[in-house]
Amino acid sequence: MNKIEARNKFLSNLENNFSKIEGTFNFDIASAYGIEAEAIYKLLEFWVKQTFIDTATEDEFVDYHAMLFGVTRKQGTKATGEVLITGKPGTTIPAGTIVLKTDGTKYQLLYDATILSNEKAIAVVECLQRGEIGNCAIGEIANFEIANANIFTVINEKSFTNGYEKEPNDVLISRAKERILKPAHSGNIYDYEKWAKEVDGVGRVLVEPLWNGNGTVKVRIANYKNGVANEDLIQKVKERIEADNGRPVGANVTVVSFDNKDIEITVGVILSRGVKLSNISDLIISKIKQQIKDNSAIYTLNNQEILSINRVEKIILSVDGVEDCKVLINNDTKNIIVDSNEILTITGVVVNEQ
Repeated sequence: MNKIEARNKFLSNLENNFSKIEGTFNFDIASAYGIEAEAIYKLLEFWVKQTFIDTATEDEFVDYHAMLFGVTRKQGTKATGEVLITGKPGTTIPAGTIVLKTDGTKYQLLYDATILSNEKAIAVVECLQRGEIGNCAIGEIANFEIANANIFTVINEKSFTNGYEKEPNDVLISRAKERILKPAHSGNIYDYEKWAKEVDGVGRVLVEPLWNGNGTVKVRIANYKNGVANEDLIQKVKERIEADNGRPVGANVTVVSFDNKDIEITVGVILSRGVKLSNISDLIISKIKQQIKDNSAIYTLNNQEILSINRVEKIILSVDGVEDCKVLINNDTKNIIVDSNEILTITGVVVNEQ
């Protein structure tokens, strides 16, 4: 209930004979009541949402609900990797020394590193912050926080990709519900799903039992963003499944990423009078990418997943100012069949005005 509705309801219930028009005493007190009532109703709506795990919006309350299912939120990981340091032979760089990414993000050496006779040393570093902020491209780590005359340069010769944000609410909620809806026991499919999803960074999981004969299991994983899993994430899932409280004895487990299926989307739009493409193209692209990410453009028919062009067009038509549209995926008007072992990756979205 908004403040206008509350005010009008208050006025309709007043039984005195005084005027209720704007500016009168009755109207003023009704308006004050309406303001406070609106705030109370908003607060009630907020608390009603926090009551159930499916509707909770605040991390704190989602965490409380998940704990009732025996599931706790994964807190994310710090990006780690190797850097190449050059300097005077024999110089030791102690653990804890800080190196910097070009944007100022800090990393610390995990172990002492000593520069060898070839004036080089390899050191393992870890970002001080959890999450994707620690991920970096080749060459982005390039400085020491404190200069040392005996140390010349530092650089990462490989990219860092193993920093993950804390588990998003939708992934945590899904895991919590799966604990009840998909009971895991005795090394069944749900066990492997559970083990894989216990690893920070893992989102979607597909388990293929007996994929290569008796005793074999293939576990396919994607990251939180429904993207291709990197080797570091795959290795962590392998280690979790191979742990003492993991796979049954004798099971031969293979862990791989989902295969990548590239799609390029071209959109032609007819706009309402006065609407400029430059004002809404970013919104159209954002909606398409989100729709592909959360699989809401996909339906299942005869056990096959199909990317629907009509569903993509529907989300575009929901944008104010778009009168009509035409969508091509990979330069074709046909729907796209998505195999169970594939995830969609958008290589580009182009929006033109027809």
